[in-house]
Amino acid sequence: MGAMGQPVDKNERREGGARPWWGDHRTTAVVVLGAAASICAAAMGVVDRGTQIVLLVVIVGLALAGLAALVRVRTYARWFAAAWKWVRSHRLVVAVVTVVGLAGSTGVAVALESARSCEDPTEVAVVVPEDGVGGFTAVADAFERDSTTAFSCPRYHVTTFGMGWPALRTALGSGWGAASDDDVTTLELGPRPDVWLAETEVQVEMAAPQRAGTGFTIAEPTLVARSPLVVAVPEQHELALRAAVLPEDAVPVLVDAAGTVGHDVVRANPDASFVAALHTELLYAGSEPETHEALELDLGHALERVGLPFGSDGALLCRLDEVSESEPPRVAVLTSERAMIDRDAACPVTAGGDGDAALVPFYPGSALALGLDYQAVRLTWTDAQPSDRRADAATAFVEWLETDAGQVALVQEAKVRGVDGQPPSDTDGPLPGLKDASVVEPAEPGARSERMGTIEDLYHEARRPARVLVLVDSSASMGRSADGDRLRLNVAKRGVLGALTHLDESDEVSIWPFSGDAGSSPDDEMDLTRIDEAKAQATELLGELEPGGRTPLYDAIDAGTSHLVGMDPDGASRRHLTALIVLTDGENRPGGGPGAELSAQDLMRSAHAEAAAGVRVYVVAVGEASCQVSELREIAAEWDGECWDTSFGELESTLGSLFGQLGGR
Repeated sequence: MGAMGQPVDKNERREGGARPWWGDHRTTAVVVLGAAASICAAAMGVVDRGTQIVLLVVIVGLALAGLAALVRVRTYARWFAAAWKWVRSHRLVVAVVTVVGLAGSTGVAVALESARSCEDPTEVAVVVPEDGVGGFTAVADAFERDSTTAFSCPRYHVTTFGMGWPALRTALGSGWGAASDDDVTTLELGPRPDVWLAETEVQVEMAAPQRAGTGFTIAEPTLVARSPLVVAVPEQHELALRAAVLPEDAVPVLVDAAGTVGHDVVRANPDASFVAALHTELLYAGSEPETHEALELDLGHALERVGLPFGSDGALLCRLDEVSESEPPRVAVLTSERAMIDRDAACPVTAGGDGDAALVPFYPGSALALGLDYQAVRLTWTDAQPSDRRADAATAFVEWLETDAGQVALVQEAKVRGVDGQPPSDTDGPLPGLKDASVVEPAEPGARSERMGTIEDLYHEARRPARVLVLVDSSASMGRSADGDRLRLNVAKRGVLGALTHLDESDEVSIWPFSGDAGSSPDDEMDLTRIDEAKAQATELLGELEPGGRTPLYDAIDAGTSHLVGMDPDGASRRHLTALIVLTDGENRPGGGPGAELSAQDLMRSAHAEAAAGVRVYVVAVGEASCQVSELREIAAEWDGECWDTSFGELESTLGSLFGQLGGR
């Protein structure tokens, strides 16, 4: 009670002064602290990561202060008073703690700034199979995403590039450098790979004899995925073949049964596809070499009847999708499960094939054990030792492929089976057509590389001889600079001469330059000649060739195809693998004269003549020419060939790959 008997207000100072601000303004304190916290929260959306962490600490402090003010500010003030009294009596301890705290906060700030800017990721180069490169690239991307730091900075940057087995085998044999002096071709390669994703351990074994003197070593391969060989049949024609075979039937039995029920049996080129080479091993099993030539002729004629290219599995399956727009043909494709599932990925963007060729796999008993067993292999280049970081990154990638995350990425992105051999699936279960697929068991060890070498020799003895007519664009545009030092035509000459080394004594070749007005070109002075004589003639012909004139492209193609058709009018029984190769850097500009009116549609219609069966057209487009924005791809497809976009820097290797498919060397 006060002096006059009145009660004392608890909010008044004992000295009788004004009441403290927190007594009446507790709500104001909460609002101020809350507003400050809200401003900090809003600022977090526009500042860097390091500042965000500082603001988060400030927000927490403001929230605690506001809570204390809301509950009992006076008590909160007494806490601070007691703390201040303790600090004054323990100055030395406070000083030491302050110094340590400042040093620690400075270190944290430096670390945050370093994390915010991110160090450059470690580079890793990975070479993968050319068929399926998109899926394997997606797997590498998943590895990058899965290997970030705590601050979301990427640890690794993986450069993934695809190479076919023949080109890769040559590159490894040369030490990833220039070709030998006696070969005029050179290798236009990507970066030296740190990791090689081989399709099978057989490839690793076959590369092993080439290690000596080539400047690299191969680490122990690691099994990361599988994919069995299959005989794929359009769903509409499955039942007929299903009724004629047993699950344990081998490939030769299944092939015979497919022929019996009216299916054309087709296979990719063993010189372009290792899958096709493995199928060839199964086809030749138990048969005499004398029968192989007839078998190869039958397989080639089947491709021509269906209208499919003689190249990779991806090219074959993509074209099959296109020719299936109205109704899928009765065909049985010797391929792999991965290629069958992922066939759409091999199709160019402009391919108009919207066919509904759902394929159903048949699993021959022997093919389950002889399928693809993908191996991740570390490569070390002895003349250019990688940094420890790069070597560790390559090892990390190989090890990641074995983890659950890596296995899921391989199954979902690359459409292969994991190391457990289970059929590929998604969230809804096994992929279409694979519900009853068998589990792939590990293959028995053996000298498979030696057997494959024998199969290669047998195939090259049995393959169809090639008859190749090369049209070389020698128009004025080929006189432009290709790379600063060389003219386009000179690069083309070198590429063609180098590509001839891929043909052997049973093959025939001719070279026709074309330029000027339609009707006056191409120059057909060089007849189709066996390769030994043709090399000398080609060297002389190309050595005298100079650029000039227009580009009568369509007239030249018409002249070339007509010449090849006329050499063997009975196209259905054509013995030679007959091909017209067109090398051009521009569009059709015929000028005047007979043939100037020819259109792309005229060339495509002529491909359907009965006598034209078996004549293929391959277009190599460089410079301003393009398979994607012209009708060259459609022309090549109608003639059962392919259109290849390339650059002048890669022209020699592109021609080498194409001639390698036709000649097998």
